[in-house]
Amino acid sequence: MRHTRFAVVLTVAFCIIALATTAAAQEVTAEPASPTPTIVAATGQVYIVRLGDTLFKIAQRFNVTTSQLAEANGITNPALIYEGQSLTIPGVPAAQPTTTSSQPTSAPTAEPPTSGTYTVQVGDTLFKIAVRFNTTTAALINLNGLSNPNIIYVGQTLKVPAAGETGLPPTPVPTTAADPGAPVGYGFDKGIEVFTTGQDLASVATSVDQLGMGWVKQVIYWRDVEPVRGQIDYATLDEIVNRFSSANLKILFTVTTAPTWARSYILENGPSDSLTDYGTFVATLAKRYTGRVQAYEIWNEPNRRSEWSCTESPEKPTFCKARYSDLLAISYANIKAVDPGAVVVSAGLAPTGYNDGVNAIDDRIFLSGLYIAGLKDMADAVGAHPLGWANPPDSACCSAPEGVDTHFDNPSFFFRNTLDDYRKIIVDSGDNSTPIWITKFGWGTSEDTPAPGANDVFVSYTSLEEQAAYITRAYELATELGFVGPMFLSNLNGCQGGSDAESCYYSLISPTGTPRPAFNALAGGLLPPSLMTPTPVELVATNEALPTVEETPLPMDDVTVEPTAEG
Repeated sequence: MRHTRFAVVLTVAFCIIALATTAAAQEVTAEPASPTPTIVAATGQVYIVRLGDTLFKIAQRFNVTTSQLAEANGITNPALIYEGQSLTIPGVPAAQPTTTSSQPTSAPTAEPPTSGTYTVQVGDTLFKIAVRFNTTTAALINLNGLSNPNIIYVGQTLKVPAAGETGLPPTPVPTTAADPGAPVGYGFDKGIEVFTTGQDLASVATSVDQLGMGWVKQVIYWRDVEPVRGQIDYATLDEIVNRFSSANLKILFTVTTAPTWARSYILENGPSDSLTDYGTFVATLAKRYTGRVQAYEIWNEPNRRSEWSCTESPEKPTFCKARYSDLLAISYANIKAVDPGAVVVSAGLAPTGYNDGVNAIDDRIFLSGLYIAGLKDMADAVGAHPLGWANPPDSACCSAPEGVDTHFDNPSFFFRNTLDDYRKIIVDSGDNSTPIWITKFGWGTSEDTPAPGANDVFVSYTSLEEQAAYITRAYELATELGFVGPMFLSNLNGCQGGSDAESCYYSLISPTGTPRPAFNALAGGLLPPSLMTPTPVELVATNEALPTVEETPLPMDDVTVEPTAEG
């Protein structure tokens, strides 16, 4: 229903703009060429949305509010605008006409066929395809037997109605037929990583509920839970599982970091000497929490040496010879043996852009290697960490967005590029039905924290309002892509429960314990931050002050080499 109402509102808005432009066709002045695509209509300026734009940024440019822009254009969801969309700028007078311009506000890239099929392209949504073929999402759902209109994927073939036909049956016919190419398991949902150490779990659960999240992510550090072989701290784990389960939240455990008793090399994090030790541990968790922990992410960023290290001395850093694919295979078999319904997610990889084999392996290359090793048969979902640094979620490599001075010259720095690249690898590997689970994403900001160090400078480019706009748009974008399962924001309460400044930059709760605009945007159903009033959230602070910048390097602080030609 929400998609249908949104389609009607957009259609009306476009009709109004089109009529106004046609009536003024003989009086409109074409503006000089400008890097910002803006045309002048009789009712005022019409702005053409560019890749990477947000409603907030456009409002700032024309000195209006996001709510004024949304109202003027009949936008019910301010987080959902798209490239090529025409927006009327309220209160901005038209320039005096001198010449006539016949420039259209937008043009289709190609004439659609009169009947037959359509192959889904990158960026398509069911709504966009329906508009293209002069039909409705309901018609497309009926023609293709789709059980979930949010789940379509690149390369999927859809039936489309013939010209002049709506594609709708005489009376509504419900369908339960599954899309054979759609991702299996849990569909798209919103989730968030939470910190629980020293926190009031009831307050944390309440905040997650206010955000409308269906999932929580909890990182389980094996070294802390089983510091002595055979002695597992179930009390802490039981409290976490019981609290979130009773709040009707689904739970993802990200299980990582071997204890010292299980490994010979302890200078950095890495796997156990015997991979079966890890497999035994995760199987123990899966058996105890069957039906209450729905998913397990196997390790964290094994393409970084600091997370998969067998370094004997700082002078000789090295990756472990043990293969991550072997760990994943053992874990998959062990978990499924005790809880067949649990979802096993491959580790989210670090989008490094490096491939020197000493400090990091390029995540695209690593993922391709996993498929060669048999990933299709050892995981239910592919984990991903499509971080955006300071680049908007819709932007793509490698042009610097306004105000961004670093971290834009590699596809790894872009949310959308990472997802598109992963999906191509998955499809090319013949694994179309396996979804991507975004187990970590987000945008950090230092607007209300001490200034960041050099490694974290990119968080200084993003304001609190931009953080809110980027996060809400990323959630919307994931629903449009159609191949994304649950996606977990980093994070809820890093300023209170995190161990470093990086966690605080990404937190939805400020260092003072009040909600940031991003919290309010999500809690308000994706309303723009300027329309929300912050309300206090009861969380327990465990740090008196943020750590100094020297104590909080980037996750990739150990990478000091230049990217290779492969990376």
